[in-house]
Amino acid sequence: MANHRPDLPISDLYEETKRKLDEVTILYEMTKIATSSLGVDQLLSETVGSLRNLFQSDALYLALVDEKGKKFSFHSFDREGEKKGFEDFLEDALPREVARRGEAIRVNDLRELEGGDSDGAFSEMCVPLKAGSRLFGLLDVRRERSNPFSAGELDLLKRTSDHLAKLIEKVSSEERYRALVEGVLEGVMVINGDRCLTYCNEKLSEILGFSKDELIGIKFDRLVEKEIDLAKPQSASSGGDGTGDSSFPEEVRVRRKDGKIRVLEIRSTQLDDLAGEGNRIAFVKDVTEKKKMEEQLLQAEKLRALGEMASGVAHDFNNALTIILGNIQLLLFSAKSEEERETLRTIEKVAKDSARTVKRLQEFARNKAQHQLYRLDINAIVKDAIEITKPKWKDDALARGISFEVVANLREVPCSAGNVSELLEVITNMIFNAIEAMPQGGRIELGTFEKEGKVFIQIKDNGIGMTEEVRQRVFEPFFTTKPFTNSGLGLSMSYGIIQRFGGNIAVESELGRGTIFTISLPVRSGIEKEKTSCVSIEEGKGTKILVIDDEELVRDVLLQTLSRANYEVTLASSGEEGLRLFCERPFDIVLTDLAMPTLSGWEVCRRIKETSPHTQVGMITGWGLELDPRQIIESGVDRVISKPFDFGRILNLVAEMRKAAEKNASTAAETSPPKTPPVVSGIEM
Repeated sequence: MANHRPDLPISDLYEETKRKLDEVTILYEMTKIATSSLGVDQLLSETVGSLRNLFQSDALYLALVDEKGKKFSFHSFDREGEKKGFEDFLEDALPREVARRGEAIRVNDLRELEGGDSDGAFSEMCVPLKAGSRLFGLLDVRRERSNPFSAGELDLLKRTSDHLAKLIEKVSSEERYRALVEGVLEGVMVINGDRCLTYCNEKLSEILGFSKDELIGIKFDRLVEKEIDLAKPQSASSGGDGTGDSSFPEEVRVRRKDGKIRVLEIRSTQLDDLAGEGNRIAFVKDVTEKKKMEEQLLQAEKLRALGEMASGVAHDFNNALTIILGNIQLLLFSAKSEEERETLRTIEKVAKDSARTVKRLQEFARNKAQHQLYRLDINAIVKDAIEITKPKWKDDALARGISFEVVANLREVPCSAGNVSELLEVITNMIFNAIEAMPQGGRIELGTFEKEGKVFIQIKDNGIGMTEEVRQRVFEPFFTTKPFTNSGLGLSMSYGIIQRFGGNIAVESELGRGTIFTISLPVRSGIEKEKTSCVSIEEGKGTKILVIDDEELVRDVLLQTLSRANYEVTLASSGEEGLRLFCERPFDIVLTDLAMPTLSGWEVCRRIKETSPHTQVGMITGWGLELDPRQIIESGVDRVISKPFDFGRILNLVAEMRKAAEKNASTAAETSPPKTPPVVSGIEM
């Protein structure tokens, strides 16, 4: 045998070899127990049994003191395999002496020890368990006196106790950390060099929807939508140090056991075990809801910025469209041949389509508080949307040889508030999108339900779905996956409408797995039902109208339009000129533009109302969708006429104002104060 002493007799050599073999065996057994155990109790219970067999003891006691040095815990067995009480153990002389000295002691006859049990027939050895200089336990082994312990066995017990002390410290620390890890709010996992999970806590199991047993041994790449390298150094822009031990997060998309996609934020660092194996410990946080909120805020900010930009250009477009549409309709009125009328109708259609596009742009700048909201019967609107789109998903589909199944799962839900036609437009638009997403036919499910004070509308299809990039941009204005056939304003317009109603739209989609749009609206009670009215075009003979607009072509269109109905029209090219004309002769109605140089339409309306409160004042503007209702009231505006206006609509609105003017004139004939000249820029007119 290598490294043996040649001067030892064979018998002693055998004993020395046996002791070394015993030592190696027990140290291996203890290490194996420590690495496979789940806690200190299991380590100590199994170690006590192994030591008792090694030393062939009649009794073995293992006592540990807590970190404060106040209490002992026992893992001890007597010859019947029963635990010995703490009080009995402390009454024994040898453990008491070892605890006092902090040194190992062997006694082959307890009667030799002062205070020992003279009637006992025991050979005993006791060694301290230390962490540095701190005594935290005692290991005591006993036999009958007929089989006393040798000095070699005491030496073996001391080396064994040193190793056991280190194992106890290690396992105790691991147990404390394990309890800490299980209690944290984040998921925790340990991944080995093969990228397999060797440990996970309950929180990670909850996040991923798998049990801990199912996760242990699984390759993490199987769960991730796009493969990542947890050991890859962070980029310089993220602040990493290039070692892979960065605390900066990396976001990944994972698929839960139930098939749902979650967004996880992962921070990982290198963690080597006792065997030198390279592992990584990763802390995982589910940020799915946070990402959704960030996307919503980003989307709202995009729409706000685009709305501000759109509102700036919409005014100019509306002025141009007013001139185009007005002149077209005037030409239609006087066109003689059907060919001329057909050509003009084509131009009129294009102009109206352009006007609708501008209106959709203006939707992004509208303030939801500026518009009256009415009671919405959600289920009735969903049913109407299904019926309206029926020709598309049934008749047209059958003509193309495909079929759609449209299912309505409508629960009883309370009312919300908004605009019936606009919500109907939103749902109709989403049904059309679902149809386009299923070129070979499929199933569309529409459902309603109530949850936490909100009414939800879901439109679900099993179509081609979207990539993550498309899903994130789906509400952006002008974004479309169907170039040259779609303006890309449908969903962004829908988003703006629902936002104005105080609600929100969320979208879930995966490529090849279909799409779910979820509309949420607050429950609203006590909201009145929307009223509709229709005013017929009437002759306006004898009614005097003052038109104020700095755009000559707009003035000309209004002159020709109103003259067709026999209104007496006077034109003014500025606010100052309009006020001067108003002071020179009476007018029943004043129509003024909003955005004019020097004197705005607001100021014109205010001064006219101060001079003649009963005169009907109408504001003609390309900003009509964005006007502040409070400013409208304060300025005395009776009607707002948005550009571009339809021939019939402008006559209807003016007819309403004429009736109101006649009523005001009859009731205020004797009470109206005399006119006083308004002041323009501080100069008396």
